[in-house]
Amino acid sequence: MAIRKVLLVEDEPVLAENLRVYLETRCCEVCVAHDGAGALALAASFGPDILVLDYRLPDMDAFQLLDTLHGRYLGERVLMTGHPGGAICDEAARRGIVNILLKPFPLADLGRVVCKPQVARRLGGE
Repeated sequence: MAIRKVLLVEDEPVLAENLRVYLETRCCEVCVAHDGAGALALAASFGPDILVLDYRLPDMDAFQLLDTLHGRYLGERVLMTGHPGGAICDEAARRGIVNILLKPFPLADLGRVVCKPQVARRLGGE
């Protein structure tokens, strides 16, 4: 299986580190951002295959981050939230987010979503 490049955006440092370590032992190269501004900076230089986004960030929410990235990132997205209200789920679906992980979730759920076989490969990928 090809290594997937994951941009993990999570403001809680301990959780972010646990998720990073888990994904790196499974299938991924992971960069972590703790806020939207950091994610924007990393997205351009890292070139992720998949974004794993916490809904609530210190400086913006996941949808604002996606709006700012619009046109620069069109890949897969996974939303993590502890606030699974209908409006958030509806907006996620409208934005093409298929996978929503409700916190707290088992790490295996994250692995199933992120490490699944890729349908399409990155340009220039192995």
